[in-house]
Amino acid sequence: MQGTTEEERLAIAVVMKRLGQTMDQIGWDKRLRDLTATDVTALIEEVLESYGAEMSRIAASSEVPF
Repeated sequence: MQGTTEEERLAIAVVMKRLGQTMDQIGWDKRLRDLTATDVTALIEEVLESYGAEMSRIAASSEVPF
């Protein structure tokens, strides 16, 4: 991503770890086109939930700049 902030990079790292855990459950040997709708939904939900949660955590721990 172009113009990604340090906070966003940190959140992406958390997302990647959680996606790895989800892929452990799905199976790394599956190709993307072989994933079921349930598998894809689980991956999308994991991205959205973990990214949002991590960005909220980062924002809550940051000082307000004014």
